[in-house]
Amino acid sequence: MHNLVNMTDLKKILNPLYLSDIEIRKVVELMFFAYREFTLGPDQILNEINFGRAHHRIIYFVGKQKKITIKDLLSILQITKQSLSRVLNQLVEKKYIIVSTGNDKRTKNLSLTNLGIKLEEKLSQIQIDKINTIFKNTDENNINGFKKILYAMIDNKNKKKFDEINK
Repeated sequence: MHNLVNMTDLKKILNPLYLSDIEIRKVVELMFFAYREFTLGPDQILNEINFGRAHHRIIYFVGKQKKITIKDLLSILQITKQSLSRVLNQLVEKKYIIVSTGNDKRTKNLSLTNLGIKLEEKLSQIQIDKINTIFKNTDENNINGFKKILYAMIDNKNKKKFDEINK
């Protein structure tokens, strides 16, 4: 099995007995670098169509939840109606998302168009491939540990939201 960890030698990055502020800062830096790599491919595609990460998040969660309401999307993204409105209007105008009336006239449902589905799949596949490549060279314990750490970083309210959308 290929050893994933060359990262300047793990002993220099993490001391399991005691994590100093310097070592914690290295973890913060790893998160910055990893997030930049994780978003790089989708960012390049989004940039070509004058979209950004906010567009990506909306497309992703609208695609994940068929006919998601605006209220539920706001709850997941934790952004203001004003922030959502600006980006959502662009996505509707460019025909990536359809807004329809829900069970009552006040509820608005969002769903991806075929164009939106294709964009979501293209963006997600880049990130799925990146994670699959890394996980192929990682044992189950490390993968589960990684997932546990990510989950632990989420506050209780958002853990509940995560659990709800991943039933």
